[in-house]
Amino acid sequence: MNEIRERVEMLESCFPRRVDAMAVSQVSKLPYKALLYREALIWRMAELGREALESYQRDKLVSAIALTRAAVETSAALWYLRTKMDAVVKSSVIGDIDHYLMRLVMGKATGADPTDPVQSNSVLPRPIKVGTFLKQVDKDIQGFSHQYGVLSEYAHPNWAGTALLYSKHISEDRCTIFGPNIRGDSTKNIGVVNLSVSLIVFERSYTRVGELMPRLIALCESELKTSEPGNLSKKDIADS
Repeated sequence: MNEIRERVEMLESCFPRRVDAMAVSQVSKLPYKALLYREALIWRMAELGREALESYQRDKLVSAIALTRAAVETSAALWYLRTKMDAVVKSSVIGDIDHYLMRLVMGKATGADPTDPVQSNSVLPRPIKVGTFLKQVDKDIQGFSHQYGVLSEYAHPNWAGTALLYSKHISEDRCTIFGPNIRGDSTKNIGVVNLSVSLIVFERSYTRVGELMPRLIALCESELKTSEPGNLSKKDIADS
């Protein structure tokens, strides 16, 4: 718990307050989009981590685990961005990374039907599914998706998230008693460990994205500055 507190405080101490697109690159939008997503995620991760920690301290385990599950998703999302950037830098090929960046930054799962030609022009891109994030992390951290599934059992109103957490049967009295975390700390331990791991994974990805950024900027500028598509102007920034 102390380690989690320290990691959350570290994230909070690194909160970005502004990202200047023109300062990132005057030629390409792509690095700005990647940086925008990274900095939004650190705000989200710190909030989830802080609220989850406080819920664990109060033995509000369903709330804590639901928040932990969201933190795991957030760390997986940043890992996904990291792997996309790694692939571009290693191959020196921009490829279709803008397609993925737009889905990360602007993806929306609800609203207008993207298959409807009348609505399609105004529809935001479809988001990348959480399952895709988890599979990407699983390639390097085996069991990551499994642990997410364990958290989901508690986050959903399944047996683990209802009767297991709040009730205990007394056979000799033929009755069931209720209370918070009534069976002990095993569930709490599961949640706390997963929150700690998700914070570690997030930190490493956050640092790695920062390390990759100068090389991504150089690559994007080298490829795009001689062509009109992708050039950055003040109007482009206002429109975005």
